Parts: sequence; structure tokens; C-alpha cells
Amino acid sequence: MKKNRIASKTVVGLAVLALVLSTACASMFMKGGSLAPAGYQPQKVLITYRAEGAVPPGATYLLVLTEKGEALFERSADGSGALFETRWTDDKGDHFAGWVATSHAYEFVVPKDRKQAAKRYVYPAGFYTLQSIGGQERPIPVAAVDPVATLIPK
Repeated sequence: MKKNRIASKTVVGLAVLALVLSTACASMFMKGGSLAPAGYQPQKVLITYRAEGAVPPGATYLLVLTEKGEALFERSADGSGALFETRWTDDKGDHFAGWVATSHAYEFVVPKDRKQAAKRYVYPAGFYTLQSIGGQERPIPVAAVDPVATLIPK
């Protein structure tokens, strides 16, 4: 009986360790942004969007103000999510991006007229390169890509 309790505690301990390490590893590999824990509260929400198109189930999108400046927050149903903090501006508006080493890159384009819909782009591994432009690293698609979703201001 005592061996069973020790074995159970060991299994539970290993499961908790695996969960912590997997979360830490995901955070280590995200570039251009950061992962936010459940319950994350930005300094200020500038715009809330409803999404139409291909997005993760239950995801909501917010243009937020953080201690680093404006970012695009992709919030999961549990309140955790990803902050896309790499930002640049051009004639299309403000771009926010993030990527995972050897995996997908994500880009959001928010028009200068904030009442207009934003666009969400996904670049699969091998379909983008990382380039330093103006001293800032960002994902650049190797071919023209259509947005996978439209983010409509609420």
C-alpha cells in the first residue's frame, strides 16, 4: 500500500513537472511576443474585435496597451493567450507579429483608421523568412498570402 502511494505521488509530480516545462518551453520559443497566463490584464484595452474566419476555437482579439507599448492579444477561452509585440507601421497601418522557431508565424494588420477591420495572417514553417528591417526582426512571407481571418471592431 505504501509503495502505491509513493508511485502515485511520483506520477503526479512528474505530470506537474511536464506541464511546467512544456509551458516554459513554449514561452522560450515564441519570438516577437510573449505568452500571457490565464487572467492576464493589460494596462488598457484599446479595441476589442470579433473574428470571422480561421481562428482558434474560443479565441478573442484585443488591441492592448502594455508596458512595452501597443500589442495585439490573442486571448484563449481560458483567458491565457499570446501577446504579439513586434510592431511596425507602413501605409497599410500597424503590423503586429510573432513566431515560433521552426513553426508558424503570425501577423496582424490594424488599419490606421481603427474603426476599420484588421486582418490576421498565418505563415506556415518554410513559407516565411525572418528579416531584420530597420534593426527589427520580423517574419516576411516568401509569396503573397491571403488573410485567414478578419477582425471586426466591436
